[in-house]
Amino acid sequence: MARILSLGGAGFIGSYAARTLLEKGHDLTVVDNFSKYGQIAHDFYAHPRFRLIRKDVRQMYPHEFKGYDFVLCFAALIGGISYFHRIPYMIAKENTEILTHAIDATLAASPEAVFYYFSSSMVYERVQRPVTEEDAMTQPVPITNYGLQKLFGEFVTRGARQEFGLNFMIIRPFNAVGSGELPEVGSKGEVEFGMSHVIPDFVYKALIRQTPFEILGDGRQVRTFTHAQDIADAVGLMIDKDVRNEDFNICGGNTYAVGDLAAKIWAKVNPGVDFPAVRHIEAPHDDVRFRVGISEKAKRLLGWGPKYEIDYIIDDTLGFIRKNMSLPEGRP
Repeated sequence: MARILSLGGAGFIGSYAARTLLEKGHDLTVVDNFSKYGQIAHDFYAHPRFRLIRKDVRQMYPHEFKGYDFVLCFAALIGGISYFHRIPYMIAKENTEILTHAIDATLAASPEAVFYYFSSSMVYERVQRPVTEEDAMTQPVPITNYGLQKLFGEFVTRGARQEFGLNFMIIRPFNAVGSGELPEVGSKGEVEFGMSHVIPDFVYKALIRQTPFEILGDGRQVRTFTHAQDIADAVGLMIDKDVRNEDFNICGGNTYAVGDLAAKIWAKVNPGVDFPAVRHIEAPHDDVRFRVGISEKAKRLLGWGPKYEIDYIIDDTLGFIRKNMSLPEGRP
């Protein structure tokens, strides 16, 4: 049994990891300020080996990091593409503050612990082909504040290894999806465009039968989607095998153009109803055109591979939204 401290661990990916790690018999403490997902009452809160601390990571004292074998740093400002462009300075500033505070406290109180930094596939935002881990060090510099900050966080983490001997892991999830995330919706039931991720956005738009259906850009952007449980399973394997001082792309097997994804989601939600006309919303100049990853390293070193396909992902997201959201009046 390992003692694990999970920062931001009540969030989307963190909550999947929590269930997996508790099922494996580990002792888990989650620290979260609930700034993104609100006061979600997860089903694992009553687990006998679980402890929850409601706190901003930056307000933690080093002694609160003492005695842990693993520190998982999920904590970060995160959202959809409009979110990235609405608060670019705050993303760069606060995510760096969170990371450096967590690394400093880990080194001070549990210097032998393995520190897991959850980066992002956005570090590869300017690469126009499927990427491997080696591309993170040789690619063009990301041009969004979010992508650049995540890549800078990788350099910060590796720098702590070089200078202070920090044991680390760098994990790059590719478009984490599944139940647990809701779209941002205004007071009249309209989608706050691009503030959350594309699949919950599209599922909600299909549920309200938005016509015309709004898509950012031309719809030919390509993405790889990964169920959050696949990411959690990879984390569990890394801890089981005590892998350290490595980086991994964690990618699902679901690669789609955004326009094709919209049509597929519509058909799932509204069988027998024709897909409506599309309104293309002008995309930011730095909209990512292609983000596809290769996870051969995870397969080779961990024996990991993705299990969840796009149909399951859509059904899972749809079920969660139906359960947790009310449709606007007059909607089907």
